Amino acid sequence: MNIQPTYSSLDYPGKMALVLFTPGCNLRCKYCHNPQLLKNQQLTRWDIEEIEEEVESNMDFIDAIVLSGGEPLLHVDDIKNFIKQAKDNDLLVKLDTNGLHPDETREIIRDLDYVAMDIKAPLDKYYKISDVYPSNTRELITETINLIMDSDVYLECRTTYVPGLLEPKDVAELTRDLNCNRYTLQQFRNRVTLDSSLSNYEEPNPEFLREILENIETKIPEIRLKSRQFGNQLIKRN
Repeated sequence: MNIQPTYSSLDYPGKMALVLFTPGCNLRCKYCHNPQLLKNQQLTRWDIEEIEEEVESNMDFIDAIVLSGGEPLLHVDDIKNFIKQAKDNDLLVKLDTNGLHPDETREIIRDLDYVAMDIKAPLDKYYKISDVYPSNTRELITETINLIMDSDVYLECRTTYVPGLLEPKDVAELTRDLNCNRYTLQQFRNRVTLDSSLSNYEEPNPEFLREILENIETKIPEIRLKSRQFGNQLIKRN
């Protein structure tokens, strides 16, 4: 199967969800925790039917589906099948995306309830994180954010803090004018990474990350920190 399903009580806050990991991504983030998904494989009719059966057989045990990856919007026509099935059965739908696909987001925005967008770095500094990225990254992500915030869909933006790739001033810069409902700074984990040299990087101390968040100036309503030691913490509300 080219889609990897898993069950989670963490990926959709407060809900039990079936998470669908689709293959392929148009970034090559050095810290990527799912490098096995980077190859952009086509989804077959068999893949789609298997997932639809998985959702159908567990309908009584889940509240939502989460479309993740990789980058699920590379398969927008295929994931529409899963979204329709979810909505036909009153399930919530969350999309995990890198924000680089505003046109595809526009196609499904009316059926989404929650979007988690990975903001990798300040929008003009994606070179710090990925060897491959669009030249118009800022414009694409800004368009996607504006599209979501003009809808009734909840938007969480999140950044993985990797020592050596990002600095505190990068978090301050990217959050200064960021428009979203929630921002989460995520602790880098060195278990599995696309760039194997990052396995030698230490995980940042949660207290260090907390200090970064406490010192940022932003209008984002809710600021959170996600770490191995303390889970998902509320840092402040603005």
